[in-house]
Amino acid sequence: MVTRREFITKMSAGLCCLALNISCKKEPGSHKVRFGVISDVHQDLQSDAPRRLQAFIDASKDWNPDFIIQLGDLSHGEDFDTIRKVWEQFPGKRYSVLGNHDMDHTPKDAMVKVLGMPAKYYSYDFGGIHFVVLDLNYMREDGQFFDFDHGNYFRAKWGVDRDLISPEELEWLKTDLAKTDKPIVLFSHQGLDDVAKGYCPNREEVRALFREINDKNNQKVIACFCGHNHVDAYSKIEGVHYFQINSASYFWTDDADHYSNGHMIEYKDALYAFVTIDLDSNQITVEGVKSEFLPPAPKPEDFKNADKVYPYVSDRVVDL
Repeated sequence: MVTRREFITKMSAGLCCLALNISCKKEPGSHKVRFGVISDVHQDLQSDAPRRLQAFIDASKDWNPDFIIQLGDLSHGEDFDTIRKVWEQFPGKRYSVLGNHDMDHTPKDAMVKVLGMPAKYYSYDFGGIHFVVLDLNYMREDGQFFDFDHGNYFRAKWGVDRDLISPEELEWLKTDLAKTDKPIVLFSHQGLDDVAKGYCPNREEVRALFREINDKNNQKVIACFCGHNHVDAYSKIEGVHYFQINSASYFWTDDADHYSNGHMIEYKDALYAFVTIDLDSNQITVEGVKSEFLPPAPKPEDFKNADKVYPYVSDRVVDL
């Protein structure tokens, strides 16, 4: 296990990174962006969720990123005040993404308000990069799209009619991306990649937009970050880098219930990461926290792909 002190020391030392080339416009003197990212804390389900978020906030104060962002499922929409008090301890800029479970017991508009979000989906510029926060929490019934609200999405067919981007949001995204001349990084809860099954079913419509923009602008969309699947994963699709940030708390399996919290295979320590995007050296570096499972650890005979469940967020350096 890596202690918090060891983690901060490691980050101070830095990592060796590979060079890459991107042609998007840069702003003088603002070529590096550093942010902290955490996902799937699950207040209202994970009993020590405040402790886990506190570990991230304390590390963020030490690391002093330009901003922090949580990728959804901060809570299940019940005892939100407890977790919000921890989240708001960070003195710098804070951004949020909506996760599906955030609307288990509350309407989406109410969650947007309590999280202090400007809208369900939005964008902002920081350090010469254009950041986009997506809302993939729509369900489809009889061809119509509806917001997640009080757990209504459970009745929609998983992998087909839920975790969608709406037509209105897709049109907004097309306009938003066309207006910027900066490199683009996107955040969402559900994945736009093909890793695991918790992806956005109509993600190909979003990736088609990426292809169109990148063909015209020589790789303008550079990276996407998501949570939701509670896995540590990375993939590259048509030049875009997709990072899946592991849950801060646990991995859930329906196939066994003998773990530290029933179906929940809990991590001993909170998982999170710090990311640096440097447009001068042209590199993206992810520095993740390592932990261990609370016993018993999953075994291959427990369920399919048990050997692909990891109690950490990997360090990564990528070429674009």
